[in-house]
Amino acid sequence: MAVRLLKLSKKIPIHPSFILLFLWFCITGNVGGFLIFVCVVLSHEYGHYFVAKKMGYKLDAFIIAPYGVCLNYKERAFEEKDEICIALAGPCVNLLVCLAITSLWWVFPDTYNFTYDLVNQSFSLALFNLLPCYPLDGGRVAVGFLSQFFQRKTAVKITQVCNVVLSIFLLVAFCVSCFVNFNPSLCLCGCFLLFGVFEYRAECKYQPSFALKKKVKNFSKPSFLNINGTISISQAIKHIQLNKITIFVVLLSNGKCKFVDEKKLQLLALKYPINTTFDEIFK
Repeated sequence: MAVRLLKLSKKIPIHPSFILLFLWFCITGNVGGFLIFVCVVLSHEYGHYFVAKKMGYKLDAFIIAPYGVCLNYKERAFEEKDEICIALAGPCVNLLVCLAITSLWWVFPDTYNFTYDLVNQSFSLALFNLLPCYPLDGGRVAVGFLSQFFQRKTAVKITQVCNVVLSIFLLVAFCVSCFVNFNPSLCLCGCFLLFGVFEYRAECKYQPSFALKKKVKNFSKPSFLNINGTISISQAIKHIQLNKITIFVVLLSNGKCKFVDEKKLQLLALKYPINTTFDEIFK
């Protein structure tokens, strides 16, 4: 079985730790619990995907991991506040699921026995992902916040320190549990946090989805949109319309005016960081 799973992981992007988690569920005879966990993970990651898509980012690839299905977006071109919103979307979905089901218990008490595991796993996944460790959602929120003051690599390293500290704490707690109340989950969580330190490829990335790539455009009726020079490239991209050409009339802080069409906006996005403002470009 392990060999088949390893072959499958070459075709489907599965994190090695996720395979270990599946084997653990099989050893403990709790395959049903694993299926519930998969449902919880998928709902968690749909929250990330939905918010990312609404904010103008497109999915490039993904990898299935114990802390979720890590959605990868091709370029590291995104604003810090967008990363924070996308990161918080997953845990929020889990917490909303918990709230909805527990509310159902008051109306239909008999559903408690069938939905307790779903609530328990949803709540646990939300709390675990909110830890300030990379690449968990809490770590991404921390990176998004710290990136406003430090370089991104520095921000990631700061959160990875939390990975090491918490993983050591969990592994020590696991050793203690071996003599008091055996809890293998502590060991698994500690190992997962260590994976986040040594596996930098788990970093999710985002790329704006250019509407100009759509095949259907109304060239006869372009849409002129007035924006000021403090607007960034990524903010302008979000205003591109799907059914017509958008031409931006950029009013710069120095009083000058610039016309930027979609093609030029794409070239600017390739040349400058995505959070660069038009004032900085045309200074």
